Amino acid sequence: MNIASPQQLPGDSAPTDSELLLTAEEVAGCAFRGVMPVLAREHLSVRSCTFTGCIFPACGLRAAQFSDVVFRNCDLSNADLRDASFHRAEFVACKFVGTNFAGATMQHVRFERCKAELAVFAGLRSRFVRFEGCGLRSAAFDECRFERTEFSQCDLTLTDFSGTRLKGLSFADSDIRGIRVRDAESFELKGLKISRLQACDLARLLGVEIDGE
Repeated sequence: MNIASPQQLPGDSAPTDSELLLTAEEVAGCAFRGVMPVLAREHLSVRSCTFTGCIFPACGLRAAQFSDVVFRNCDLSNADLRDASFHRAEFVACKFVGTNFAGATMQHVRFERCKAELAVFAGLRSRFVRFEGCGLRSAAFDECRFERTEFSQCDLTLTDFSGTRLKGLSFADSDIRGIRVRDAESFELKGLKISRLQACDLARLLGVEIDGE
């Protein structure tokens, strides 16, 4: 799957003063580092920016718009990013424990080696999105709409996909023990690609007992 990379990123310039995120309606062409200020804003526009080693304490950026952005080694745990939109974005080795992405829209987005345990992606609309080597234990992906979305070598244990159509997805190289769906006999699991060993885990959802002899 070909995911478009962020464009027009800033060069190796001096870090931008993070206070700009508190006052500007649109932030563009900036490079941020270090601890960010406490943010409680809506509809902020961020484009062509990089965030490196940034910590976002008590972050609230509901309905923010991110385009052509890169986050590396950042901590956005427990951030409120409900209804945010992401277009051509990369998250590398970031932390999203408990982060709320409910109702978000993502297009051409890559998550690589991120920790997102207990994160909420409920109602996510994703197109050309890839999760690679991510920890998504006990995350919520209920009522999502996936299109051209991939999960590769992820920890999906106890992850909730209730009400989400999984047709066309492959969980074959991910850990899906304890995965949750609303109705094992409904549309959710139809067309999902799994390995033979994983079939044993999903059999429990169907109430099937496997004889080990």
